[in-house]
Amino acid sequence: MNQRIVVVTGAGSGIGHATAALFRDAGDLVYGLDIAGAVPDGVASRECNVGDRASVKAVIGAIGEEHGRIDVLANVAGVVQFGRFDTITDEQWDRVHTVDLKGPFMTMQEALPYLRVAKGNVVNVSSVAGRVPQAYTVAYSAAKGGLTQLTRSLALELSPEGIRVNAVCPGTVDTPIVSEVAAMFPPDLDPRVADRLMMMLPGPAISPAEIGASIVYLASPAARMITGCVLAHDGGMS
Repeated sequence: MNQRIVVVTGAGSGIGHATAALFRDAGDLVYGLDIAGAVPDGVASRECNVGDRASVKAVIGAIGEEHGRIDVLANVAGVVQFGRFDTITDEQWDRVHTVDLKGPFMTMQEALPYLRVAKGNVVNVSSVAGRVPQAYTVAYSAAKGGLTQLTRSLALELSPEGIRVNAVCPGTVDTPIVSEVAAMFPPDLDPRVADRLMMMLPGPAISPAEIGASIVYLASPAARMITGCVLAHDGGMS
């Protein structure tokens, strides 16, 4: 009865997979939402397309109605875009904004009645590109910048109800997405831009579990007085 009900989107890989496992290890009852991919053992898997309102409404509604509340919503699902501005297609722009910005908007909206019952909290995964300019990432930066401001604005709006809303802004994380981005680099990429994509602090790339630990902390009672926070977890990139 004391278990928190935790919903993690994008739980099939990368940061979402690691985050779901950390919440599970903390003793929470975790639902891992993903359009495809295997969630961690011990996490309840639910197929969900976060870019589709009907899918989000059905899955979030079923979880909320089963338990009567949702304690934590972690919006981790996301896609990337990298390329020159003049090559971005409408389809690429729409896909990034649908998943990275509209997706969290819809999941938060559908979860809100159940978050109100629990006086729960939300942690969104934005990006270093949502805090500072990043060349060749116009669509992605615009979506993540929107998510950053959505987080801050909603934190103000919901604070009187005791609902917290925070975000983590990762830098370069060791996930399959990093390889996808590298494959998108223009062959004549300005080396100064490449340098900008590297962390200031030395050492290997950030692991998904490290970002997951930040998410788990912001969702924990230890962070009960933290809301509207946009946590830079980027090794100094920003």
